[in-house]
Amino acid sequence: MKTQTLLITQQTPQGSLNRKAGKALSLLINAARIGEVGGLRSFVEALAECLGNASNVECVVPKGICLRSGIAQRDTPLWGASSSKVSGVRALLWWLYSATMFPAHAGIKILCSTHHVLPFRKNQVVTVHDIRPYFYPDNWVQWFNFHCLLPRALRNCDGILTVSDETKKLMVSIYRLAPASIYVVPNTVDSSFFHPAKQDESGDVPYLLSVGSSWEHKNIAELLRMHKLWSQGYVLKIVAGEGRYLTFLKRLAVRMGIENRVEFLSDIPGHRLRTLYQHCAALVYPSTMEGFGLPPLEAMACGRPVIVSDIALFRELYGSAPIFVRLGEPDSWNQAFIDLASISDERLRTGIVRARSYSQERMRQSLFSALRQIWGESFVQEFDR
Repeated sequence: MKTQTLLITQQTPQGSLNRKAGKALSLLINAARIGEVGGLRSFVEALAECLGNASNVECVVPKGICLRSGIAQRDTPLWGASSSKVSGVRALLWWLYSATMFPAHAGIKILCSTHHVLPFRKNQVVTVHDIRPYFYPDNWVQWFNFHCLLPRALRNCDGILTVSDETKKLMVSIYRLAPASIYVVPNTVDSSFFHPAKQDESGDVPYLLSVGSSWEHKNIAELLRMHKLWSQGYVLKIVAGEGRYLTFLKRLAVRMGIENRVEFLSDIPGHRLRTLYQHCAALVYPSTMEGFGLPPLEAMACGRPVIVSDIALFRELYGSAPIFVRLGEPDSWNQAFIDLASISDERLRTGIVRARSYSQERMRQSLFSALRQIWGESFVQEFDR
């Protein structure tokens, strides 16, 4: 298959490119709507690691975000970045910008690291991490996108990536897509960074941890409502971005009289998050719906117990390592905390092994296998060396 190329001759900002001037650009990663933190950022970091050694790849990111791989970058406005603050206006502005001003030649191959397809463009592979907004949209713009625009875009693109088999099954069912058009490329866990603590931290009050709790489907409200089962033995630390759901959770804690047993944390740097994982009594992740779910795997990589909702996706991703809880059932929650008190070292080791299985090499093999089938062997040979 013939590779579309674009000769780069323009001058670029200092430090933004890692390839030689005049080299033909074969692939552009569209990561224009990732945020500073979160699963979307983690995915594109891993994606850049898979492709970043090639000199004919660039990545479009919001201004101010610098990927660790040192891959060549182009900037888009920061207001387009992912945020815990819901904004339909920002989504509309992004659509207009991507349709008219996106910094890429019309003929270049584009790998979208999120579901934000570039309108009126061909040669695109699109990544859909989840379709939660189809069922639980944050606003009417998101509802319209997932019900009307995205299905059409997915049928017209060259191929679709997603991060789990369960998400693939759901997309096939909801959007009536051909299963062969969707390729599973799982996210990664950086086990060199997320690892068990070298020594126990003494003197700290035992705490439960919840991470990434910025949205309603994370279901932290149910954990708060079950406070009689845990508040005598633990405090709860909730890591979440500022937004309306965090405001709701703070008010709910006050209304239930447990504000002195709950601590809300925002803007946590990576090393601090790792420390929180390493010394928690357990990570609690009772989501009603997910596309992947990195925090439980990161906690497991740190050798800590996790309590997660008993949904098919988490059974697929985490195997037998977690303590599963049936949502809405106090007896199941109660049993989960009983099981936590006697969790075995063997189960924790099982979690570490499970987390380490989501390696960079596993993602790389899955990605190149997908691109090989979508764009052909000759295209992939440019990167798979």
